[in-house]
Amino acid sequence: EHDDDESSQVTVEPVKSESQQDENDDASSLPMAEASQAIMSLSNNVAIRRPAQLGDIVTIDLQMVPEHGYVPESLFDTSGIVTFVLGWGNYLPGLHQLVQGLSAGETLEQVSVDAGYGARRDDLLLEVPRTKLRQLLQKQQKQQEDDESLSWHVGMSLTLPGNIAVSIHQMGDETVILDANPPLAGTSYACSLQVIQVESPPSTDLINDDTTTRIPQSPYHVASFALGCFWGAELAFLRLPGVVGTQVGYSQGTTVSPTYEQVSSGTTQHREVTMVIYDSRIVSYEQLLCIALERLEQTTSSLELHQLFQQQDDDEDSYQYKHGFYFHSARQEKSARECLKESKNSRFGIELLPCATFYKAEEYHQQYLFKGGQSAKKGSKETIRCFG
Repeated sequence: EHDDDESSQVTVEPVKSESQQDENDDASSLPMAEASQAIMSLSNNVAIRRPAQLGDIVTIDLQMVPEHGYVPESLFDTSGIVTFVLGWGNYLPGLHQLVQGLSAGETLEQVSVDAGYGARRDDLLLEVPRTKLRQLLQKQQKQQEDDESLSWHVGMSLTLPGNIAVSIHQMGDETVILDANPPLAGTSYACSLQVIQVESPPSTDLINDDTTTRIPQSPYHVASFALGCFWGAELAFLRLPGVVGTQVGYSQGTTVSPTYEQVSSGTTQHREVTMVIYDSRIVSYEQLLCIALERLEQTTSSLELHQLFQQQDDDEDSYQYKHGFYFHSARQEKSARECLKESKNSRFGIELLPCATFYKAEEYHQQYLFKGGQSAKKGSKETIRCFG
């Protein structure tokens, strides 16, 4: 399944020689406390003095507190220094909307932000006759029961035919008002924040649109991995401290702007790819490689059936979930080669190639498991529930 939104294209610059690599990417990862200080003290020639726009990397001091008795499941970081790519998901859509247009030094206090479940809608309240509701429920259960309405009560959850979840909002003598709003609709956080920095994305790795200011010595870098289904891979990287943005999409194929159906058919030869933007002062490319291999260890069986009957040429079905490390620089290529020499590459069948044009997947796929209720908090160790 997928959303019908059109996929978008990101073009990658040619691979640079070893001598052209940014020295920031050679630095070893810093402890989190030191890394926060490094971010805070970043020189003015890297930070930019303009309002934050989509695609920028923003660092904020954040405090989000549930409002009106709402106690959320902790799926993302709600306090402290956080950094993210504006408009790339993670955290809450409302937080991205708040930050867009703000400049370094600006603050907001106690602004109500939707908790991600949307506002309550009056058009999802429906008054129905009690007799009709009872008939529907009895038909669904395929059995007659004594006056079931006697056990109904306000707040009770019901499942109607078609697997439609509702709750009883109000009861009258002849009618019942059903509520089809999500249980957490209308919940919110009180958000306070200060914008610490606004930075441009890593132009050393990607060519972005002309509205983005070019910063030649960014500490941020891009990495791309194909690890089977991109849902679980994206969440694994999203949890890693130092990763500031992720997108899933399609790369290494033969056609322009493929759809999910086309990629699934195998005719375009695209792989499902997770693209990661990371802060090299906090996390190294080598650590990303370790996460990639750990993910493959968790999702790849010790003896894949297709390897027993592997054909001379690639089957069309094998392209979509093919494994690959796609480098954006000569330094990444060198690190990936060294990593694969030490790993069980014969087991995983990892290809090592320059990253080709990346096409962003449909919005439905972005941060899929996070949207589905799995934690994206930095450092989270919860099992990723995805078979891809």
